[in-house]
Amino acid sequence: MKQLPEEWKSERLIISDVEEYEIPEIQSICNTSRYLQQWDGREYEPDYVKKCVTEGNLPPGGKLENYRIQSIRTVEENQKIGLLSMYHGYPSEDSIYLEFLYIQSDIQKQGYGQEMIQALSHHLSSLGYREIRINVALKNWPALRFWIKSGFNQISGIYGDLEHSDTTFANTELIKTL
Repeated sequence: MKQLPEEWKSERLIISDVEEYEIPEIQSICNTSRYLQQWDGREYEPDYVKKCVTEGNLPPGGKLENYRIQSIRTVEENQKIGLLSMYHGYPSEDSIYLEFLYIQSDIQKQGYGQEMIQALSHHLSSLGYREIRINVALKNWPALRFWIKSGFNQISGIYGDLEHSDTTFANTELIKTL
C-alpha cells in the first residue's frame, strides 16, 4: 500500500511526521482545541499526541505502520500551526480515514485548512486512493461547514446517541470521493 511521504507540501504549508522532540509543542497546539469535548463528549487526553506517535489511533484490526500523525507548519515562518492524523487503508484498501485535523483557532479562516485538504486530496489521488473519510460531531457546526465546503458531500452513516440533549452526542461519517 502506497502512503503519503514523511514530508510533503502545499503552497503555504509543510506537513511532516511528528518527531518525538516535537510532541510537547504539538500537544500544546491540541490543547487549544479543548472545546471539542463539548461537541463529541470525549474526555480530554493530555497525552493524546504522545499516544498517537507511539501507539497510533487505530481502527479495529489496524496496524501501526498504516497510521500517520503529522505536524502542519507554515512555509514562510516555519511555525507549527496544526496537526493531521490519518490511517491508510480503512475501511478499504483504497480509503484514507482522517482521524484528526486541527488548525490553531487563532489562525483559522485564513484558508490553511482548505489548502491542506486540496493538497492532501491531490497527493492521495496520485497514490491511487479513491476516497477520504472523516467522522464529525453533529454538534460541531463549524467543522461540518468546513468539511462540506471541502467536498465531503456523502454521508455514510450517523452514529451515537438517539436522543438530542446537552449530554448526548452523535457523529456523522462524511466521504469525499477523489
